[in-house]
Amino acid sequence: MSKWQWTQLLAFEGFWLLAVAGQNPWAWLTAALLLVHFVFTPSRAADIRVLLLAALGMAVDGLLTVTGVFAFSHWPLWLGLLWVGFVLTLGHSLVWLRRFSWPLLALTGAVAGATSYIAGWQLQAVALPLGFWPSLMILALIWAGLLPLLVRLDQRLRER
Repeated sequence: MSKWQWTQLLAFEGFWLLAVAGQNPWAWLTAALLLVHFVFTPSRAADIRVLLLAALGMAVDGLLTVTGVFAFSHWPLWLGLLWVGFVLTLGHSLVWLRRFSWPLLALTGAVAGATSYIAGWQLQAVALPLGFWPSLMILALIWAGLLPLLVRLDQRLRER
């Protein structure tokens, strides 16, 4: 990985923690960090194109909220910003995921995606009204399909 990719990966990990632990009161700082990404990115135009994928992620989370899988104490602006940050990693620090087969991407999504939300639950950023195990299974199934889809769509959008 290049120096930029390492920097972007480490920045996203800090960004994730700031967004989830800080939630809406720190949303201004997470938004500012996204702007910093656009100052330094070597692929600004492609990064702008893939922002559409954040809307897909937000729609999935919105559906999970409406169906009662998630519950929030207030509207989670931080979660939308987190989606923007995440989709930007797909073409930079997580670009290596493109080499994975569809089944391996599905497994990676099931594990990494679900555990990310469980970590958010542990930090009290989201409530899981259905309980731990049902929520974990639902999230694993969704992310088993969502990560491969996001990786492939990111690649196509960046190739335009």
